[in-house]
Amino acid sequence: MLDNIESFIYSLLENSNISVNKETIKINRELLRVRNSEENFKEVLETVNIDVPKEDWKYLDLGSIMLDWDSTTNEHDEEYLWGGFKIHSYSSALSTPSHFWNNYNDDSRFWKNNPQPEAEAIWEEFLPKLNYFHKSGHGDDGTYGCILREEGVYPCPIYFFDSGIWFKMDMSLEEYYDTMIACKAVYYWQYFYIDTQEIVKKLGNYKPVYVEYDAKYLQGPHPFSDKFKDGTFMYSAEGVLHQMKNIIKRFPKLFPDVDLAYFKERCDALEKALSS
Repeated sequence: MLDNIESFIYSLLENSNISVNKETIKINRELLRVRNSEENFKEVLETVNIDVPKEDWKYLDLGSIMLDWDSTTNEHDEEYLWGGFKIHSYSSALSTPSHFWNNYNDDSRFWKNNPQPEAEAIWEEFLPKLNYFHKSGHGDDGTYGCILREEGVYPCPIYFFDSGIWFKMDMSLEEYYDTMIACKAVYYWQYFYIDTQEIVKKLGNYKPVYVEYDAKYLQGPHPFSDKFKDGTFMYSAEGVLHQMKNIIKRFPKLFPDVDLAYFKERCDALEKALSS
């Protein structure tokens, strides 16, 4: 997996159509070699009673890799696009406390939309089990690749967390990484692999937390935050569809090797669902 990720990064460095932030590239094989995987996963076993097979240790613990790429455009019908990642070591994701979701799920709207006792159960029992192994490399934009930690359960289910909303993903950790690479780690690639009806159900009347409070996200740009402010978009599902179309519009020039047939199919399905 490390070889695959490195090959992907080097292919982006050779792509003249995008800009790669070289300062964020930290491919540190030396760190991976000296990392005490045995001690790390021993702590996992002691902390959450999850016995990770020894053959998976090095494959899982890739937490020294970062990537940030973007592409501007002068075309009036195209928009800024970005991608990338920060990989958090899997052993840490398994064994350390989880607090990242507090920024998005510790506000009055969460409790209003999830009335007691459901909200309390989610906040006290479910969310602390989520921890991220992957986040954006382009500033904190609210997106995280997560695992759900259940005592004694391995491998862990994969979730996608976006600004206070989460979706269970029907893929393994290896499939998640492989799909991320195939999608060039573009922002919001995960939504192409989430059931359309679930997107509509969870985001059809939902706005990003910091947009709702008339403020930007914690850090980093957002491709359609201004469209929420000026009333063009009312809910997050419209923003997801907008980004899907942006990806499909721009990828032929940026990444001509990507077959967009599946992307178009998922985009059409979401647009149809939102217009019905």
